[in-house]
Amino acid sequence: MKNQIIALSSLLFLAAFTSCTSLLTPAVLGNNMGYMPKAMGADTLKTLTTASASYAGSTSPNTGTNFGLGMANISRSHTFEKANISYGIFGYVGKAKGGDRDKNAPDLKNYLPSFQKSISGVGLRLSAGFHNTSANGNTDFRYINFENALSFEGGAYTKFRQEVYNNPIPDYVAVTNRKILWTTGLSTEVIWRARNDHGIRHAFRFFLGGTPNFANSFRSGVKAYDEINGKNSFGWVFNYFLYIKQFSLSYELADNVNYAQKISFGYSFQ
Repeated sequence: MKNQIIALSSLLFLAAFTSCTSLLTPAVLGNNMGYMPKAMGADTLKTLTTASASYAGSTSPNTGTNFGLGMANISRSHTFEKANISYGIFGYVGKAKGGDRDKNAPDLKNYLPSFQKSISGVGLRLSAGFHNTSANGNTDFRYINFENALSFEGGAYTKFRQEVYNNPIPDYVAVTNRKILWTTGLSTEVIWRARNDHGIRHAFRFFLGGTPNFANSFRSGVKAYDEINGKNSFGWVFNYFLYIKQFSLSYELADNVNYAQKISFGYSFQ
């Protein structure tokens, strides 16, 4: 699988770019709001612990920096009669590639030179919300959930972003030096189980949110300023989740600063 997966475009942070501006964004954005499985309201056991591994790919807007990440996740959830809470940790490693390979030395005052840098990071997730269970117990409507992800990013790519940020910035470059990121927002979800086999379940989840004050953390060259001025980090995440007798698959599509896709395989302990 290639280490750059570009999600479908939508209205998002800097999505209207038309020039060749390069953005240096944190690698995990777009892939930090991961799905945390929960027991259904009709289940006998109300607590679920899940370990999963993910492959994630993303690109920053416009002339993008491309990211490929391997992620490890563990979460624990508690389901009550009308409410639920989930919390988890995750870690990731990977590579960032970007810049302009074809630019000669005189052009480098305007453009970013090509680079390939390592990425690493850890993070925390928390979700709490309300749900309603159908009369037959086969469907849960998790109509509103408050979701948060706090991540800490390091590695050679993060150091590279800080170096670019702290020096004269090429004209067509915008960069943030953020290492600590808090993304927050609301989601809604529906999950149902097969009528004849309660060990098979499907879910769809939709998240809307952003990273507070993230847009204000950018510095840019003179040609990039007008394109980032006034923008924000509002975006969305869509999940499909399949659960089959404690094994699970989650597919995630995001337009949340970076355009991103992620696939995860997990196992739940009851």
